[in-house]
Amino acid sequence: MPPNCNYGFGANFSIGYEDAVSKVEQLLEIHGFKVYTRLNLQEIIGDSLHDKVGRYVILGACNPEFAKELFMADPDIGLLLPCNIIIYESQKGACRIMVKDPARIMDLISNPVAIQAAIKVKEKLEQIIEDLARNSYS
Repeated sequence: MPPNCNYGFGANFSIGYEDAVSKVEQLLEIHGFKVYTRLNLQEIIGDSLHDKVGRYVILGACNPEFAKELFMADPDIGLLLPCNIIIYESQKGACRIMVKDPARIMDLISNPVAIQAAIKVKEKLEQIIEDLARNSYS
């Protein structure tokens, strides 16, 4: 496993790329998130990193309930949204799934309402990673 990421959390999973993307999207929906953006790294920069990283997608997800709380606390919060989830092939037949830590990002602002909402979002996103691990993909 690569070194710890100080701005996100996640794990390596023994699951194929397509299954990982599908399962993450399903779990996001179960936890009240909707995927609003999908960026395919190869479409952005080509195959120049293919030897280092296989298929790689960045999902931009948002939970409308928490987004409302955040925007009411700070209208400029849109600069820090959405929650990004990355899924990429780490080796043949396995994937790395990482989530941007919303609580860590909220350290950039000093609004306690926004920080509390970000902590709740983080708890839901951590639950998604735990759900994946519980289903013995790790």
